[in-house]
Amino acid sequence: MKETGQQIRCGKCVLPHDFPNISFDKNGICNYCLEWDKKWQNFDYDKAEAELTRIVNWAKAKKRKYDCLIPYSGGRDSSYVLYLCKRKYNLNPLAVTFNNLFMSEYAIRNIFNTVSKLDVDHVFLTYQPEIVRKFYKTMVRDGGEFCSVCTSGINYATSKYQKQFNIPLVISGTSTRVDEQSPFEITCTHPVYLRRVLLQNGFSLETINSFLIKRSDEISALEKIKMKLSDSDYIRINLPDFVIWNNLEIQNVLERELDWDTPDKQKDHIDCKFAPVKNFLKNKQIPNFIFKQEKFSQLIRDGQMTREEAVEMLNSLSNSEEEPPAELDEFLNFLELEKKDIENKEKKSHLNYVTKEDLVVKESLAFRLLSVPWQLYKRFGMKIK
Repeated sequence: MKETGQQIRCGKCVLPHDFPNISFDKNGICNYCLEWDKKWQNFDYDKAEAELTRIVNWAKAKKRKYDCLIPYSGGRDSSYVLYLCKRKYNLNPLAVTFNNLFMSEYAIRNIFNTVSKLDVDHVFLTYQPEIVRKFYKTMVRDGGEFCSVCTSGINYATSKYQKQFNIPLVISGTSTRVDEQSPFEITCTHPVYLRRVLLQNGFSLETINSFLIKRSDEISALEKIKMKLSDSDYIRINLPDFVIWNNLEIQNVLERELDWDTPDKQKDHIDCKFAPVKNFLKNKQIPNFIFKQEKFSQLIRDGQMTREEAVEMLNSLSNSEEEPPAELDEFLNFLELEKKDIENKEKKSHLNYVTKEDLVVKESLAFRLLSVPWQLYKRFGMKIK
């Protein structure tokens, strides 16, 4: 372990000693680094690429109107997913954007420029803006965050158009290798949590459930089997789990091939203009918490950032993370909130509403038995010659 400022941190990454569920070996290396090494240090990209090719060929063989659906935020990762699917893998994708009401000008410009250059079909979905705004307001006031609403909206849009066009494959740009993998104690966007907060604040179950997508164990075994027998089920993959995902290389490709525009190459969430407010609110829940330390740690493990660079940036952030961001007033005005509404002296979070056990998918015995043929098919029957 090494000391940086007033924090004792992992000797390899920059996670602090008080990070949830952290432990250190005799060399001061944290368990998160050790687990990452087990999965990624000797990762076989050739084998992963072969598996990806198999999945892509399977989707194409379905001969549907669209080979895949890509949840498209206008950010770097989803833009690169769209680029690879169209240009490298020759898929016919449907790009789907959920209008979260917080989209930056950069994101909107990049979205319409990218879909035009790649010549792909694109859906821009806006869901009852006043309802969504009220959802945001409630979650900020009583949950201390707003990302759960946006995440649910993305899931809603994805589910709606996957079903409408019976698309066999959904491809996202989330990476378990280089993106932050926050433990439950840090964050939660699960619909069970969102539903409980909204119910306690007077929203009807009908209003909530028309927006929230059911979790797996809320769907009956019969309904699931019907989906599989009618060939309306689909596979979902994260593209960065199959191919090398280097932020700088991706940035260069997007700028060169798609005239992509960004205000800051170091920022990941240029698609959300209120991303700095998210970090500010998290600091209200967990004092002195710096969200970026998780992302930096992943990049260190992947060799895309040095520990020294991360420490320098963390020291800079530690002086500003507790300060209200420039976007705060606009955020409060849009949601008709006052500063007292976000003080969160009680440090309310998802932990007030759900436990880890609440989020465990408990499949029924009937479904587990009836789905055996489908599992065998996924393993052996999807191979395309």
